[in-house]
Amino acid sequence: MLSWEEGRLENVKIIDLGLAKGVTEDALSIAGSFIGTPTYASPEQFAGLGTDIRSDLYSLGVTLWEMLSGKPPFCGSVAELMDQHQHAAPPSVKLKNIPEPTIALLDVLLAKDPSRRFQDPAQLLKAVTKVRGAIGSRLRLTADELRSAGEPVAARSPKAKPKKRTIRWVVGSGLCVAAVAIAWFFFSARTAFLFNQPVNKSLPPEKSVAVLPFESIGANKDDAYFADGVQDEILNNLAKIAQLKVISRTSVMKYRASTERDLRQIANALGVANVLEGTVRRDGKHVRVSTELVDARSDNTIWADSYDRDLTDIFAIQSEVAQTIAAKLAATLSPQEKQNIGRKPTENLEAYDLYLRAKELLVNVRIASFVEGVRKPMVGAIALLDRATDADPKFTLACCRLAETHDLVYYLYDHTPEQRNLADAAISRALASEPDLPEVQLIYAEHLYYAFRDYERAREHLAIARRDLPNDTEAIALEAFMDRRQGHWEKAIQEFKDTLERDPGNSVSVENLALTLERTRQFRAAEQMFDRLIALRPDHATLKMQKPLVIYKETGDDAAIRAAIAAFPGSISDDRAVLCTRLSFAFVDRDWAQAKELIEKLDGGDDEGDFAYGDADVPVGCYSILLARLQGEETGANGSFAETREQLNETVQKAPENAPFLSKLAALDVLLNNKEIAIAEAKRAVELMPISKDAVFGPRVQLALAVVYAWTNELDLAFETLSPLTKIPNGLFYGELKREPYWDPLRKDPRFDKLLAELAPRD
Repeated sequence: MLSWEEGRLENVKIIDLGLAKGVTEDALSIAGSFIGTPTYASPEQFAGLGTDIRSDLYSLGVTLWEMLSGKPPFCGSVAELMDQHQHAAPPSVKLKNIPEPTIALLDVLLAKDPSRRFQDPAQLLKAVTKVRGAIGSRLRLTADELRSAGEPVAARSPKAKPKKRTIRWVVGSGLCVAAVAIAWFFFSARTAFLFNQPVNKSLPPEKSVAVLPFESIGANKDDAYFADGVQDEILNNLAKIAQLKVISRTSVMKYRASTERDLRQIANALGVANVLEGTVRRDGKHVRVSTELVDARSDNTIWADSYDRDLTDIFAIQSEVAQTIAAKLAATLSPQEKQNIGRKPTENLEAYDLYLRAKELLVNVRIASFVEGVRKPMVGAIALLDRATDADPKFTLACCRLAETHDLVYYLYDHTPEQRNLADAAISRALASEPDLPEVQLIYAEHLYYAFRDYERAREHLAIARRDLPNDTEAIALEAFMDRRQGHWEKAIQEFKDTLERDPGNSVSVENLALTLERTRQFRAAEQMFDRLIALRPDHATLKMQKPLVIYKETGDDAAIRAAIAAFPGSISDDRAVLCTRLSFAFVDRDWAQAKELIEKLDGGDDEGDFAYGDADVPVGCYSILLARLQGEETGANGSFAETREQLNETVQKAPENAPFLSKLAALDVLLNNKEIAIAEAKRAVELMPISKDAVFGPRVQLALAVVYAWTNELDLAFETLSPLTKIPNGLFYGELKREPYWDPLRKDPRFDKLLAELAPRD
């Protein structure tokens, strides 16, 4: 921290170094030990080699990278950071709109071999002068040219670390860092812009556009859905143009024409240069569509026009508007893009009207399907789409939406073969009608994923769809879902980020990214995304439990989750999701009285918590059985317990291939002392959903197997099952092992403490 007085530097304070922790000289003398902040550590620190000022320059390079891009070059667990810092090349492709000379500077600072970096701060300062000059003159500058600045590069790397270190080394290293920091601030002129480049946001592409909701100005106020439909179809047509960046509908719908619009502010928030506004007036069989394309950076109108046509020409209007905008933004359309944009979805205007009404219902499903119940609007949409496809059996897009909605019902609520067959029938009609349509290929890929987990075939059809739907965030998200299921976690994280480039206001995408970061133990990044989720959905108070749950999983501390629940208003305190979360933490705190009270308050129905891990709701009565076992009561002869078991068993019988349900039945059976049955069920669940097939939920099914082994006194098998789950995404978290009662049978075994230590937070 620098303090200035009358333009002169008065004070320098080092507020926090990675070494500024309660370490002793003895700790520093341990050969091969690592002390510091892993995100900023140099390769030689991780390798246990000697360190000098060049290690500090490497850390400074990491800091510069973070200043330019908003995050460090490498992220992950300590083990992942250790591997990346020592072996992985910095991902320079992610440094968008950063001048080449600056990237060359980073290449030198972040060289793996210290002899390839700057050898001291003086050499760095001379290189910075070169970089600033090259940027100002628009000249190229290579890393090798920067290395030649100042003193010659050393010929060798550090020797092995001496066995004895002293605190003096720490202080000396800190002073070196301070010296470099002071020099850096002098050269950057103490401004918020490094090398005159914006730190937080890059400039939006010239060929980028957001289509804001069109205002319905007709006499019939119920026509708002029709105006939304016109806007959405124009947006969809633009999204098929590869040379354009187009923001998805989810993110623009909050900017209704009825509110005061600041186009520049909206464009900045959405990351685009241009904005399209419009109005729609429908009067019987006549329609008038007026549009205005605005360069939001200058508030200049690029183009405006109105179309007075018969209602039967609505598709031609939508196509003409999209093609004109493309021309105004200098985007060249391929013959295939022109064909896709000019295609007429149906000749039946009644069917089209039903289709638009159904899409309006499904908008909220897309926004909220993972955070609140949306079964009712999906049922309503299915009824409208059934009528639309009856009116025009060859209305392919309506068949696609019908298949998509049936798949969501199957995935979220009704895991039965009968429900899956409804989606099968709808997608079959679409494939029979227009198999080459990109929307058909996308929905078929989604169907193969949601209904059959057939990732390979789904990827084949998704690849076809993405060629003609370059801006489609659902297509990008589907690839992320599959990559996540197949264990390609970092790729999935990047893909979720890509969806947010074109759909920054989509709370489902934000939540999926947050959950993926949490499951990969990137806890700080996950917390930031949950903060963003809450900002997007301030009306959904129960989302405020998500971030504290991250803290609990990482540390075992449930104070934040209890504080969040206590802060809920009275109208939320009896929400079922809140009650179920309170019930879970009553067991964490061994508060049996509160657990019993909450079970009675929930009064039957399904639990929305996480009984015995896995991703499936179970009868609340399962917690009564768990409570009885933890209190040492006999469970086998209790009639109500048998009834609860039968309820869950009926669910399993309706969906025999559903591994999460089966794993929870196994956990219930072991609590009922049905030991052999429980082991067989848990093993079968793992066979149905191995981690190799499902890297997201497979580990949680394995956890249920470990629970069964723990409660059948198969301790060797329990620890054998748990051990690998401490090292993989969405496996066993520290807070779960430390606090939750499922592991009580293991706590007296010395292997338990060892496992807990392996999971303990390092920072």
